[in-house]
Amino acid sequence: MKKFLACALALTLTSAMFASCGSSDDSSSKAEAKTTTTTTTAATTTAAPESTADSTAASGTESEGEAAKDISEMPATLKNYEEASVYFKKDMDVASIVEPFAEKDYENDESHVNISVEELAGIPMIKVETLDQDNGNYKIPKIRFHMEKLFEGQEADLEKIFTIKADVVTKAVGEFTGDDGTKSLVPGNFMGAFVTQPTTGDGENSWNDLYDFGEAEWTSEWGSYELTMRPGIKDGATFVNSTEPQYVSLMRWGIPNQADFYIADLRFEDEDGNVIACANFGK
Repeated sequence: MKKFLACALALTLTSAMFASCGSSDDSSSKAEAKTTTTTTTAATTTAAPESTADSTAASGTESEGEAAKDISEMPATLKNYEEASVYFKKDMDVASIVEPFAEKDYENDESHVNISVEELAGIPMIKVETLDQDNGNYKIPKIRFHMEKLFEGQEADLEKIFTIKADVVTKAVGEFTGDDGTKSLVPGNFMGAFVTQPTTGDGENSWNDLYDFGEAEWTSEWGSYELTMRPGIKDGATFVNSTEPQYVSLMRWGIPNQADFYIADLRFEDEDGNVIACANFGK
């Protein structure tokens, strides 16, 4: 199994090195990206001291003799579902709040994606399905949430956001083939970036790569993670009271096997840790 990890990690890091993090309206992002680093092993993820965020893996470690976890165990691993700001429903107009983004009409490293709402173990979640491959790897899915839509009618709350959390689940669709030819139905590495894109006030958005995360699941068909970033501690990373487009963006670096990822919820907190509710997206 350790061979699996080494193989996938090498492939993933190669993809990450060549990944562009901007969109057509954020060319300045490349200079600002990669502000944090992580070290990933089969058991731990350690953020650099200057990191503005962290991640907690509820499932995603490997140990001798560990049994695969059934997907029915997944709901209990979600850290924020009991008191989140945003929940997703199967009948919602998902395209109005979250969309893919890419430079040069997907000519770079971005993948076309399908975004939908699907129930996973009884919980409606945003599902992100990666469609494109390049040199044997699935390309990079990049999505962004419209903050001005989530906070429509309560835009004054946008500037109160200090911390942002998301419960994310990865799920294998196709088998991973190790360097010894062994096949396993595991999602493997989950590495990428969590970003804020506030409006600059002149029709553009800044780019704040607050967290480059790295986790892995090599035992079960699925993995569960809490992603956390704190825009409140970085100048220019916080949202403003405006109806102009502003985004929370999430991307996952390319991987060799087909694996979807799901977003169960979003949680926004003020500086004191109080949850900021989105009136139109509660339970």
